[in-house]
Amino acid sequence: MTILLFNCSSIYSQYEGLDSNRRQMKQLKKDDDAPFADEIVSYRYKDLKYNGADVTAFGYGGVYSLELSPYTGLHFDNKFFAAVGLSGGFFQSDLRGIATFNGATFGFVRIPINSIFIHAEYRYQNALVDILPNIRESYGTGIFGIGYADGSQINSYFLVGFATNPKYAYTSSLGSIIYRFGFRF
Repeated sequence: MTILLFNCSSIYSQYEGLDSNRRQMKQLKKDDDAPFADEIVSYRYKDLKYNGADVTAFGYGGVYSLELSPYTGLHFDNKFFAAVGLSGGFFQSDLRGIATFNGATFGFVRIPINSIFIHAEYRYQNALVDILPNIRESYGTGIFGIGYADGSQINSYFLVGFATNPKYAYTSSLGSIIYRFGFRF
């Protein structure tokens, strides 16, 4: 009788050994299916995309303007947002006799502090710089401002800023003062 029990326990311990080996083989197989470095990087930065658009619309007393500025960029830990984009706009002033289109490229950084964020931008645009005669020119300007967002993700926001180049005032409805509504998609 004792021999039979001894043999049963031996068989049982061999089964554990096989099961243990199977687990080790499954683990090795899982490790071989690990993604390549590009897949890891693309997965890791997929959630860092920051895409959106700024919109400016104004109309009062014969002065009208509309500007749309889509952008794309990255955000880092929701503490630092950086993006680049293109901008197109239309400006008309019945008082000055002007109707013109503007085009620009820009890059900006935004740093949120609760629902407020600090905005710094560099914009290079081609626009009207003198009324008589109508002279167009390409120039750059820094834009600095402050905004209010619906949270630290900056999903929808309102921004007020100031353009440092006085040429910007010729094709802006409020002179060198800038205001924008924006949203993230």
